[in-house]
Amino acid sequence: MAQSVLTTTRNVFGPGTIYMASPLTAVPTLTVAAGKFTQAWTGWTPVGGTNSGITFNRNPTFADFVPAESFYPTHILDTGDDISGAFVLNEISKANIAYAFNGGDAASVAGTGGNWTTSGTGAAQISGFSMPLIGKSVHGMLGWQSQDDDEVIFIYQGVNVASVAATATKAPASQDLSIQFRGELPTTNPDTNNGYTSTQVTPFRWYVAGSTRY
Repeated sequence: MAQSVLTTTRNVFGPGTIYMASPLTAVPTLTVAAGKFTQAWTGWTPVGGTNSGITFNRNPTFADFVPAESFYPTHILDTGDDISGAFVLNEISKANIAYAFNGGDAASVAGTGGNWTTSGTGAAQISGFSMPLIGKSVHGMLGWQSQDDDEVIFIYQGVNVASVAATATKAPASQDLSIQFRGELPTTNPDTNNGYTSTQVTPFRWYVAGSTRY
């Protein structure tokens, strides 16, 4: 029996870091040193802790074309595609609330305006969030960097389609915010890393660093 060759350096672990950004935020210019991504995520907000990391999903759909004279499809046709990043936030912040309710413009993330109102200062401050009404949602951006700093994924434009249920219950369970960030096709490509141009439009890209693991 042949023995499978195992390359253990290709086993990947850890949830990494999730970032969200307001629409049209500049995509980081990727830089790599010693096989690791080293760029700053300027303008992007790390969302903090999650229940079980993030799951990226790509779900293409197909349909069979079967003539009456055949029992087998003669064409298998693309009919749709769906890209998403799903996770459950267990850190509650102004930015995370704004993103969960699709109100994540720059002012809302900062908690200084947009869908937030603020009165008072310091420990006496009161902040109030008004979710955007239907049709007024703010679509955003999603980024992720692996725990080993050798993978980066971008979803360039999307919206949270998950039901938001902020459940408060007995510890050690925490109050959570659900995110299923579904990607849509942007009008232009905002990411010019690796020589891509503005006309090379796609809903997401997956980058890897170095040449050792990959």
